[in-house]
Amino acid sequence: MNTFNNTIDTQETITTIEVMRRQEESAYTISDYLQQIPQVMNGPLHETVDPTCRRLMAQWCNQIADFCCYQRETVSIAMSCLDRFLSTREGQSVLLDRDQYQLAVMTSLYTAIKVHEKEAMDPMLVSNLSRGAHSPEAIEAMESKILNAIKWRVNPPTSYSFVQQILSLVPVELLGHLERENVMEMIRLQLEVATIEYDFTTVHASTIAYASILNAIESISTDEMYIARFEYMMNQVLRIPLEGIHAIRIKLYEAINKFSGTEPVKLQSSSTTTESKTYSNSTSYHCSPRSVSTSLSV
Repeated sequence: MNTFNNTIDTQETITTIEVMRRQEESAYTISDYLQQIPQVMNGPLHETVDPTCRRLMAQWCNQIADFCCYQRETVSIAMSCLDRFLSTREGQSVLLDRDQYQLAVMTSLYTAIKVHEKEAMDPMLVSNLSRGAHSPEAIEAMESKILNAIKWRVNPPTSYSFVQQILSLVPVELLGHLERENVMEMIRLQLEVATIEYDFTTVHASTIAYASILNAIESISTDEMYIARFEYMMNQVLRIPLEGIHAIRIKLYEAINKFSGTEPVKLQSSSTTTESKTYSNSTSYHCSPRSVSTSLSV
């Protein structure tokens, strides 16, 4: 089969993808907000937020999600809300105070869980997770501040949702059930890395999805004709410039290799579980890393 299934459902999926792409290019854009931190500040430099702060808190969010059996996509949504908040004028002051940044991250996760999971977290529980650093009232006040700043847009088109839509278009003849499972494992690994790394915040979710799918397909096949055919068909749907995709594909590989802590490796489904575990550090699931607001000064 040389093209995607030509059915009504397929056309609806393509239309959905087009709508999601318009959303990510308008209402859900994220700026390179760390570049907005003033060069001259009233407080000490070590208190400002940096990529390491974001990575540490995103990893903590993943730990909470895993322990509570939440979807990793919920963490992606939480980080999108956070990043868009920090891209606004209302959120800029948070970049100068790691205590407030920690509160903003925890509140973003709290809100994403409330909207997208079956059970919400009690503000008191979130307060306890902060080791008492933030009261339930502070969490609710920050939630109101974030929601107003991002205009209550809490349903971003995530890379996870793009992947789901795109792969639903791929016929079984092109990607069998077993191959599809292996591909999904490798895609999830890349999306998790993209969620926690600041370098991917300004990259459109559709681009990350496209790049991760192509990387995964390349890892299960050495047939260049098959890979080229798959890439051509995806491009017909997404219409994303391939030159931009190539750079993101390399970036995803580099990010995965950094977290593996070993020499560069090719994506392999058998290593997914092990590599995913590297996101968790010694921080216990039941408390937010206080080093974000205290000792961390990278």
